[in-house]
Amino acid sequence: MFQKPLLLVMLALAVAEPRAYAHDDAEQREAQFKAAYLFNFVKFVEWPPPLAADSLTICFVGGRRVFAALSTDIGNKRVGARRLVVKQLDHVASIDNCNALYVDAAAAGNFRPEASLPILTVSDAEQFAASGGMIELFTDNRRLRFLINIDNAQRAGLRISSDLLKLAADVQRAPR
Repeated sequence: MFQKPLLLVMLALAVAEPRAYAHDDAEQREAQFKAAYLFNFVKFVEWPPPLAADSLTICFVGGRRVFAALSTDIGNKRVGARRLVVKQLDHVASIDNCNALYVDAAAAGNFRPEASLPILTVSDAEQFAASGGMIELFTDNRRLRFLINIDNAQRAGLRISSDLLKLAADVQRAPR
């Protein structure tokens, strides 16, 4: 199910360094990195059966630049046999048809992930993974990194590939 060549892409992204030329350029570059990470994350996750239809939907609350970056050439992007669909949401209450959900740090304050829903949750908010989220993006020495809370993913019925877990800066378990 998981594609080994993607490991090379993820590794390249993990060591790549977004450069700060101008403020807008740096923000755009960061959004592109986050979109690339998000696209690759969904390739390394298995959802519980039945995964409906021929598409995989990534929803966004906030994160308009990341949404725009992922939307570029969306017709060419596939996750296995499924076509990729992206949706910008106004609020978290409308996540019913989402397979993955990106919550921007600015919007994450009021967000509490629903553990029983099989939705991969990703955010750049501090303490997101410790607060019930699954993947938390962060910057370390000008490099975009991520950590994974494996317990939160398992509670939602998601299986994250060991290949992705190896690339994470940290794999956390929920406090018991």
